[in-house]
Amino acid sequence: MNSSFQFMPLNQLKDRFPEDSCWAKFYQDFTDEHIAAYYAGDLTLPSLDLDWEKPFPDQTETILIFIDGNFTVDNLYNEETDGAIGLMVMGNLTVQNMAVGGQEIYVEGNLLVEEVLCGSYNHGETIVQGNLNAAVLVQDDQYRITAGGEKRFVCTVNAWEGDGVCQELPVDIRDVLIDDVFLDDEDIEDEEVGFLFGMLVSTLRKGRSALKDLNEALQRKGAVHLYFTDNALNQENIMKLIQCVLMPGDKHYFDFTERGAYFKVNREYVDGDGDLQTPSVYIKDERNHYFISLEEDEVVHLLRKAMDEEAIWEDITGEPQEQLSEFNYYWIMLLTCVNVAELYLPVVDRGDFEELFQHPAIQALDPAGEDNDGFWDGSIYYRFRQAHTDEDGDELNARMEIQTHDGSFYFYTLDNDKYVSRHYQPPNEYGRQDISYLDSKRWEASERYFARFKHFISREIAEGSHN
Repeated sequence: MNSSFQFMPLNQLKDRFPEDSCWAKFYQDFTDEHIAAYYAGDLTLPSLDLDWEKPFPDQTETILIFIDGNFTVDNLYNEETDGAIGLMVMGNLTVQNMAVGGQEIYVEGNLLVEEVLCGSYNHGETIVQGNLNAAVLVQDDQYRITAGGEKRFVCTVNAWEGDGVCQELPVDIRDVLIDDVFLDDEDIEDEEVGFLFGMLVSTLRKGRSALKDLNEALQRKGAVHLYFTDNALNQENIMKLIQCVLMPGDKHYFDFTERGAYFKVNREYVDGDGDLQTPSVYIKDERNHYFISLEEDEVVHLLRKAMDEEAIWEDITGEPQEQLSEFNYYWIMLLTCVNVAELYLPVVDRGDFEELFQHPAIQALDPAGEDNDGFWDGSIYYRFRQAHTDEDGDELNARMEIQTHDGSFYFYTLDNDKYVSRHYQPPNEYGRQDISYLDSKRWEASERYFARFKHFISREIAEGSHN
């Protein structure tokens, strides 16, 4: 240990303790035998073990390390969580990994954890006056972490339930941390995660990282097959548009708004005057209307009209590509949106969804979904509404909602004859929102949450755990 540390009775520092620290509030009756290790200025260490008698073997009564400056350390840890040496940093604390418990970690400035932050058991707390940033937070529901500024985590996983969120996508803890910090599969009982705090500390003590490549956890499982393979404005792509998953069977068009632009795709139909209308696409942005038609001779025509009331449609089919940059932007946006729809909408199979609603355990719930009954899956809640007619005579479609770890909601509704519609509600807000077709991460999240629900049903309900 660095010889620049000064060892002094703890009561010589008591006037320096912040008012909201446990040392100021609860530990006033110090004796000269209670030793603090004091360091003046900024300090950098490769590691610091906060278990009793580990950092200072010649000072067995050391109960607090007080660093009067910034502290940078690769690995900060202790294994015994019933009690451990406290740490107080009067500047910023920067660590690569931090696995602690059994004491108070107090940081007057900011705390930056480059990889894993894990607090264990209810005998400890980390208090940060400034901002707290970490790549991965391993949550233990008993351990307390507070910050006066912003809290930012790339990934959060639950040490007990095994689930988590990484850049808004649900992930499994085993996709985030290396296998060495878990029990072997044969030693894990049903519903156990198998995470071992002691093995995490052991890994850090050896100077090894416990973190996997987070990019792998975020990768979409399975191959991705694009519906549109090019951006050409031609008959083939127009026919793909009118045959895509978004085209309903009970009407001749689908439409949506994306980033301020309105899109409407029509398949062939007979209008109210009895005239046959050929396939077409209508796009409207802030400046122009665009109309694409596929005529009987299989020729594609492109028209444009400005927003002015006196404007008329002009044929721009033959204009050079450099003069069509604005139209091309929205055309590519349309194809991209349909690519996303084709990739994600079929994954939640409508037939499977209908079948799930026939399960006796779901049938036994309140049909209107108003009694707040459903299924709790550790950190996720599932609620259901059967198709029914409400008191006002309105027909309501079957719907499932998933409340996630952070308080957001994902809705899955049987209001379409071809697919299960999905919507999203952010945390601390009310009201369903359409999921943007350009927000592939949100679609991926809704797919993963539904996959978790299917696993829950097969594991819990099929075994008769819920009656």
